[in-house]
Formats: sequence, C-alpha cells, structure tokens
Amino acid sequence: MRAFKVAAATVGLSAALTGTAVGLAGPVSAAPGAAGCAQGTYPPASSTVALSRSRASVGMAISYQARCFKPGEQVTVTVYSTPQRVGVLTADATGAVSGSFTVPSTLEPGRHTLELAAATGTQSAGFVVVPSAAGAGSSTSGNDDSSLAFTGSDAAKSAGAGIVLLLGGGALIVAAKRRKHADAAA
Repeated sequence: MRAFKVAAATVGLSAALTGTAVGLAGPVSAAPGAAGCAQGTYPPASSTVALSRSRASVGMAISYQARCFKPGEQVTVTVYSTPQRVGVLTADATGAVSGSFTVPSTLEPGRHTLELAAATGTQSAGFVVVPSAAGAGSSTSGNDDSSLAFTGSDAAKSAGAGIVLLLGGGALIVAAKRRKHADAAA
C-alpha cells in the first residue's frame, strides 16, 4: 500500500510540475458510458480527449477522440497557443466525436493545446510540436520520433571496451603470477 501511495504522489507531483493532465482512462471505445461524463462535478473527471500522438512536427497528422458531449451537438476544434480553428464536428448518438488535423506550418515548436468546445463544455489535451527534420536537409519518414535527437549510447562499443579491459586485466594477472614463480625459482 505504501508503494502505491508513493507512486501516486510521484505522478501527482510530476503532473503539477509539468502542467500536464494525468488520466488513467482507456481509449474512447473502452470508456464508460454517459454516467462517467458528469459535468460540473468536483474533482473534475479526467480528460476525455485522446490524441494519437503527443509529439509531432509540422505537416504530421494528429488524430483525436473525445466523449461526454451532448448527442448531435456541434463541437468546434481549435489549436492553441495561436488560435487556429481546425474543424467543426457533430457529436454522435453517444456524445463522442473523432477526427484528425494536420499540424499547421504556422505553429512554432513547443507546447500547444487542442481544444474541443461545445455548448455543454470545453475539453482539451496538450501536445508538443518538435522541429521538423526536413528543415535540416533530411527527409521525414512520417515516424513520430523522426526529429528527436539520439540521446542513447552504442551498447556494442561499450561491451567491446569492457571485454578489452577484462582481457587486459587477465593478462596482467597471468604476467604477475609468472614473474612471481620465476622469482621464486631463481
């Protein structure tokens, strides 16, 4: 129980420091029915917006799903930090909407918010725009992490260096023992 409390406190502190919402909800299709969509309650329900990716570069598509809207309600989809409307959707019979948008070229690298606004309320989710690798002269592969820097190490080089050091240490031990036996025989 203590480990769970420590983990919960760590997640809560991390969310508070980074300013991101932490939700444990599953995908929209696995989400609870309208009973899990109570509006105006405290503490507020966890975010019901799901994004296909949390990091993208300009020109990449981000899909989203949201629930807890009134069936048939018009939902306006806007990207913020500089407001840009990217769509208007109609909630289905269960109050869910889904769609996608392409990250506009006018968005600067950094944190942004996708907001879904309707008469019954507003929901949002954050994402990060990363610099495009195409601007640096290489092509993007459409992969979500194509513009991320390599921050790891080459394990083969480290393992090779370790083996060389072990063999060198073994050779020194053998040489020391031979010298010791040669000195004792003389």
